[in-house]
This record gives sequence, structure tokens and C-alpha cells, in this order.
Amino acid sequence: MIEEDKSLFLSEMNDVSPLKTQNKTAQYQQERIKEQAKVTVKNVKKKRRAPASYDTEEACVYGANTSAVHAHETIFFHQKGIPLQTLTKLRKGAFTNQAELDLHGYTRDEAQLAINHFIATAYQNKLRHIRIIHGKGYNSEELLPALKNLVNQSLRTFKTILAFYSAPEKEGGTGAVNILVKKHS
Repeated sequence: MIEEDKSLFLSEMNDVSPLKTQNKTAQYQQERIKEQAKVTVKNVKKKRRAPASYDTEEACVYGANTSAVHAHETIFFHQKGIPLQTLTKLRKGAFTNQAELDLHGYTRDEAQLAINHFIATAYQNKLRHIRIIHGKGYNSEELLPALKNLVNQSLRTFKTILAFYSAPEKEGGTGAVNILVKKHS
């Protein structure tokens, strides 16, 4: 830096005071984030290998029709007669979503009410392509993601839902689900 630039810089910074240490945000550290991601993946894999002692309890919570899913598992469902081309588009996220519901921070009961209202409203408003963001359940107190399993089970009970598929990675991946709603008659 030349002297003129240095002197200009120092004069501009004259009235600037340093940040207090406790208010500083940790700098982006790619290595630290990679290590945290590895730990998270290990924890998820451990949960998958957990003994089957919770199976009956989880079946009661999530319903007997569908087995419980883990954070990184894809969820999907379709009624009979849905064209393969439509299912492929849904899986790839080729449809433009007309509405979205984010369940982060909801309890299981609150989420169920929100899902019921969201699906009913979408059907009444003739929306065909919607999305529910349920998250991957990393903060869930249970071994399995509570909201993801709730969404997986609940959506299967609606007659107005033709199909659903976990979103593509760029749109939330296994933490969100794209839904195809029946045409309003």
C-alpha cells in the first residue's frame, strides 16, 4: 500500500471502534462445517442401525400402514392410474408449486391441523401443485423425524392427494415433499 492510501485509510478509520469480542460472529470455516456434517451423518447412520426395540412404539405413533422413515430417506406415494410421466415430473420438481407450507417449529398436533387446513384450502382453491416443508428432523427428540413421518402418514389419508414425492435436492431434498392435488370437480 502506498503512503497516500495508507494515510487516507487511517483517516477514514479514525472514528471506528473495534467490535466487542462476545458480539463477533464465528467466521465461516469450511473445514469445521465439513466436520459437523460428518458427525451429523454418523449420528443419522447410528439411528438407522438402532435396535428394533422402538418399532412397535413408532408404529403406534406413525400409524400401522406405513413404516417410519429416517431423515435422509425419500418418501413417495401415488394413487393407481397416475401416469409415469406425471410421477417423473413430480419427482424432478418440474411443476411450479402454487403454495407452500413450512412446518418448522410446529408440534405434532399443530402440524396435523396445519396440514389438514393447507390441503383443504389447496383443493378448494384448485391448486394442483403444492409443497410441504417438514425438515429432516435433526432437532427431533425422538429417534426418527417426527414431522416428516407425520407428513408421510397424513398425506396418504387424503383422497384429494393423487401423489407426493420428496423434493429434489435443490428444493429441500428429503426435508420437503412436492404434492399433486386432485383436480377440483
